[in-house]
Amino acid sequence: MRTRATTKAELAIDGAAIVAVSVGICTFSHQIPAMTALVVAAWFARTVAWSRLRPRHGLGTELAFSAIATGVGAFNDWNSVDGHRIYDYAVPTDLAGVSSLPLWMLLYWGLILRFLATLALCECFGSDPSPRPLVRVGPFNSSQPWVKIAAQLALVVATRQAIYRAYLDPVLSWLPFLAAGAVHFAIFGWDHRERRLVALALVIGPLVEILYIQVGGLHRYHLGWLGGVPLWIVLWWAVSLLIWRDLAPRLLALLQPRPVRATRESRPT
Repeated sequence: MRTRATTKAELAIDGAAIVAVSVGICTFSHQIPAMTALVVAAWFARTVAWSRLRPRHGLGTELAFSAIATGVGAFNDWNSVDGHRIYDYAVPTDLAGVSSLPLWMLLYWGLILRFLATLALCECFGSDPSPRPLVRVGPFNSSQPWVKIAAQLALVVATRQAIYRAYLDPVLSWLPFLAAGAVHFAIFGWDHRERRLVALALVIGPLVEILYIQVGGLHRYHLGWLGGVPLWIVLWWAVSLLIWRDLAPRLLALLQPRPVRATRESRPT
């Protein structure tokens, strides 16, 4: 499967949406109507801009991918906060009784994951961002995509289950994420694109969270040693970006409409 790289212009569009919402978080995160309007406007603007830049990509494909990204990000955050209480949001919610996260934050996760997919596939890291299926575990080698997908999902499940149980432990909260990163490197290997993504995740991810915590008053972590950010979330940004970098193009490929083949009756004579 060969994946088309996203352009710098597309990255700029999705980055602008993140910057716009981030400015809102840092200035009026506790104002639900204003934040809701801002996130909805950011969603609309970036979708329109994308449809003009990539008319062949298909609006249906883009909307479906963005909807899935929103669902994945929103459910993970909601489950972490309301299901397991491993951290808390400090802003008011308009979904009382359903979620301690406001609707705008749940929608914002779609913009975040869409931006990360665009970043991971950007042409600035190389012309071919296609996922590599190779898996090596000792003498075992596999080039079947489903093997890599299953192994990555197992890492997600293992790290999530670990943090649900050990988020208050000063060592066991982050050790499974460090181990997951080491396992990912050992069995999949990292090319130059993935090494750069890891470096960005380890630096930019925590800085943005520190901004949201210290300036925007958005949320609170336990064991927030790094400006309110725990070590485990720093490592989780790196591991999760690697996995999303592999899964996002596969999902986009599945959502692309298949070309309609001309039937014998419809072919010109």
